[in-house]
Amino acid sequence: MDDATTTSEQKGMIVRRALLALTISAGLLAAGNTTASATGPERADVMEQDGLTVLAPDGAQLVRQANGIAVSVKMPAPEPGSYEYPPNPPGIEPGHPEVFTLWAFVFNHPENCSDDMCGGDDMSDPAVGFGAYNAAGHVNAGAALNLSGRIGVGEPAGGPPGSAITDLSNPAGAEVHLAVTSHGGLDPSTLPGEFRTPTGNGGCGCWWVAIFD
Repeated sequence: MDDATTTSEQKGMIVRRALLALTISAGLLAAGNTTASATGPERADVMEQDGLTVLAPDGAQLVRQANGIAVSVKMPAPEPGSYEYPPNPPGIEPGHPEVFTLWAFVFNHPENCSDDMCGGDDMSDPAVGFGAYNAAGHVNAGAALNLSGRIGVGEPAGGPPGSAITDLSNPAGAEVHLAVTSHGGLDPSTLPGEFRTPTGNGGCGCWWVAIFD
């Protein structure tokens, strides 16, 4: 087995672990005022749903600011019907156009996580300070999917039952997992609520993920 194969398998294992951690429960991101960046933008690959293949090299961006974080994902738009759709809520089906949402999973103090990369077992640890955010939603009919949003320090976070939910407090040092999910074909009667509706579950394999650790 060559080094390239080993690296790919290791990356896949890491991303699959992150996928298992992603249990959605969050409030809609409120608008905030953007401030000057404390550091330059960080970039990460957006991984395919299989967790093994890079879909968009450097397609995700994170900007750490003194009072928040700005996040964005740019990736090719998945062809309707060609990928795995979330199993819940029931009734999600391919369509054109389709609805997508972007979620941010924040671990304020990754140094307290149980492994090198934070995961589901760290969400209930108050020392880690986990919080989930609905960062953006978009109705997409084109060849490219662009989602972006901002989370301010102290903005109310969500999380699954049993989580020690903590609002964003450490933008400079937090580990951030970005995840894009589909809501299937657009039903205009569901908007704007569709943009803040949780879909999927941790093990569904229905996520496109980028990780900033």
